[in-house]
Amino acid sequence: MPKKKNLFFAEVGRTHADSFRIVVRARNSKDPASNYRQLSVCVYNLAAEMERRIDKLGVRWVVSPEVFNAKIVLELNENDDEQAAGRFVTRVLGDMGLS
Repeated sequence: MPKKKNLFFAEVGRTHADSFRIVVRARNSKDPASNYRQLSVCVYNLAAEMERRIDKLGVRWVVSPEVFNAKIVLELNENDDEQAAGRFVTRVLGDMGLS
């Protein structure tokens, strides 16, 4: 049985402070199943999964979800490994079907 495709996808960018910015968007904005509440659920689930994995890794990154604009910011300290954080974001998004 084929896996159900996620209604949403994520766009990854950077903030002015060089943190990672993840914006979740509907694959089809006209699909009634991709309404604001479902988008919020997706953002909260993504943020929660990121928090769980960060805790296991033992890093000090900060996950800041902004559900009102479907965005999550992954904040790094100046001493953090940006490449490791980039791999982390890519892996989480892939595992959650948002890439």
